Amino acid sequence: MHRLLIPVWLAILASCAQAADEAKPSTPAMKEKLHAVIRGQLEAFRKDDFAGAYKFAAAGIREQFPLAAFETMVKSNYPAIAKSEDAVFGLTLDDGDKAVVNVRVVGPKQESVSYQYLLERDGEDWRIGGVYVLRKDEPAI
Repeated sequence: MHRLLIPVWLAILASCAQAADEAKPSTPAMKEKLHAVIRGQLEAFRKDDFAGAYKFAAAGIREQFPLAAFETMVKSNYPAIAKSEDAVFGLTLDDGDKAVVNVRVVGPKQESVSYQYLLERDGEDWRIGGVYVLRKDEPAI
């Protein structure tokens, strides 16, 4: 499983570097669109609706992880996301086709983890193309 993640992480890091060079702070309307996608996936995870959460994943994620593998990967590698209780959105940048959103996710037992979500446009919709940990924080207050 970890070998499969290496190409994904390399693509994510390259995408981040490129997005950081071209992206600008998102407009309020764009922020709402992007945050709604992340919020929708987190709500699906809270209900243990991995099929619903999977719909928010970009094509590259769906190609690499069939639904069962997606569920296993999220539960194993992103437990705070799998069982989040709250999320606070931070810096949101986009270039019209790709976006980067910082999100502090509060998980069970009030621990919080800061993530960076990478989103990509899919026609008129936005999909989550990757998530990586920025830092694990202290307990939420």
